[in-house]
Formats: sequence, structure tokens, C-alpha cells
Amino acid sequence: MSSAFPLLHLPENAQRKVLNGFDAVQLINFSLFSNSAKRLARSLNLTIDQIELCPDDNLIDIQTIDDNEYWVGWIFYPPEPNTFIQPVRGTVPIYVPSCVKALTDFEEIDFENPGLSISEWLKLIIEVFNHTPHLDILLTKPDCLFDMKSIRDTVKGFNVGGLTFTEECGMECAQLALKSFPEYEALFIDSPAFANPVEYQNILIQNVESLIIGSFALDLKISLDDILLINSELIKINSRHITDKMINRYLKHWIQGSNPRMKNMRIGFEPNRTFDEDMILKGLKYHRAQPDRMREYEEAEEVELVEGAYDIRQKDGTEGMIVFESDQESRYFVLIVFA
Repeated sequence: MSSAFPLLHLPENAQRKVLNGFDAVQLINFSLFSNSAKRLARSLNLTIDQIELCPDDNLIDIQTIDDNEYWVGWIFYPPEPNTFIQPVRGTVPIYVPSCVKALTDFEEIDFENPGLSISEWLKLIIEVFNHTPHLDILLTKPDCLFDMKSIRDTVKGFNVGGLTFTEECGMECAQLALKSFPEYEALFIDSPAFANPVEYQNILIQNVESLIIGSFALDLKISLDDILLINSELIKINSRHITDKMINRYLKHWIQGSNPRMKNMRIGFEPNRTFDEDMILKGLKYHRAQPDRMREYEEAEEVELVEGAYDIRQKDGTEGMIVFESDQESRYFVLIVFA
């Protein structure tokens, strides 16, 4: 990138024409040269949709996603080769990286870090790509190597949009993260350590906007009592252990006023699951869904196939709609609540 400074002396239209040919990695690399280069990169008004910070073993990983398709991973290496023996887990501070590797779908690029901390890298990324100070934290190990306070200091000034516990993330690590980051909007759980919700009912009652639990690989053994504890507006659950009778019992509880914050519940099943609609609707007062609501739902959710839809009402008059739908990967029971 030795041509960076000559580029800054070109007319504005020529500068933009050259920079429009840069990918995300080249643009960040260019912006490191000077404040003028950073302002020029920012003036392109490019955006990214998502930033994830992943404190892994020995390495810090930042992932950026654009339009849910273009992914760039930034891996930050410690200043010295890792020679310490069995560090006390949970006590290692976030370091100022010595070098950075950028990963895309097509290539790997290594370059030296010009003295920026991880926090400064995060701020650079959101500045260049006009992203709001908003990120997700992704935890993937049984216990975290890095000190949670150090992680919290690294993202100071950012809003934590979501906490994700996936791959091999352990229960103790997740509980510590919840205590360290009390304010967040969404929680995504997909780790084998979370197969039994009885062990983390305090997480189910978290007052968050959305709670997403599981893939079928998790083999989530969730009970009706567990579902009734959930205190989120959006609830997504994937579990082969939820029966038609359990859904029926849940609907009867909902009619009486359970899960008062819930606006959208989506329970996913494997594609070969067959719903017994008579069992699910047994003892309920319902009627076929209104066509205008069905159209609004299909457009908003981009549904592939609706197999059936029914209007239902709580005892206080709040209206809802039950939807049975499917796509190539799953079948779903959905309950939508109308304000």
C-alpha cells in the first residue's frame, strides 16, 4: 500500500474511483496510514451489518459481516510467542497485538499492528464502515482464558447487542459473561453444555428482547415449565423433544396470560416432523386466520410454505395467530401476538 499518500493527492473523483475498487481488508489497511486516509475511506459511506468479538484461547478474533454474505475475520496475535505454561484461566488481560491476520473467503493477509489496541481496532472498523457502536460477543470455549473485566474494558463505549454461547462454551463461562455484561439485547445458546435448561433457568428469565436456544445437534431437552419461565419478546427454540401435547398445554397457559412479554415464538422441528393439528388445537377457541393478517405475515417473515394458520385470543382480549409452516430445512410451530 505504498501508493497511499500519492493517492491522497489525486482529485477527489479519482480518489473515490480508486478506493471503490478496494475490498474491506484493503480499505482498513489504507485507513491506517493517516487521519486523512481514514476520512477518505469513511467518505465512501460503506457499511457492515454485524461485528462479533470472540476471545478465543490465546487469540482475539473480530468478525465483520456485510449483507449476511461477505465475511472478514480479523485475528490478533499476542506480542510475544505464547510461552507461558498453564496460565490461570480467566485472568489473562487483553493484549495489544503484535500482528494481524485478515481472513476472507478468498485469501489471508498478514500485516503488522501499528500499535493499536483491540479496542482501537474495533473503533477503526466502525468508523471506516459507518457502523454504530454496537457489537456481539461470541464465547466458544469451556472456560475463558481472558479476564472478563479486560474484555469489558475492551468494548467500553460499545453497546453489546448479543451474547452467543456456542461450540464448546461452558456453563461457568456463560454465567460469568452474563454477570460481566448485564445489558444486552439478545442471547443465542447452542453449546452441548446447555442441553438441560433446568441447569440455567436464571438465563431463561433474563429480560432480553430475543432468546434463541439450540440446534438439533444440541438435543435440547426443554420442558413446558422451562418455556413458561422465558421472559423475552422473541423466543426461538429448536428441540425434537417438544410434543404436540406440550404445545397444546402451552397455548392454554398463554391464553391465561403466561409469557406476557412474548410477541413472537418460533419452535423449530426437523423437516420430517408431522404436526397433529387436532391435538395442538384441542380444547381451544380458534378460527381460520384472517387473510389480510396471513398476507402481512408471509411478507414480513418471507415464509416458504404455510401449512395452516389460526386466530386465537387471550382471556384479556389480546389477539394472536398460530402458524404451521415449513421450509427445506425445518418445520415450525409459530405463535404471533398482536399488540
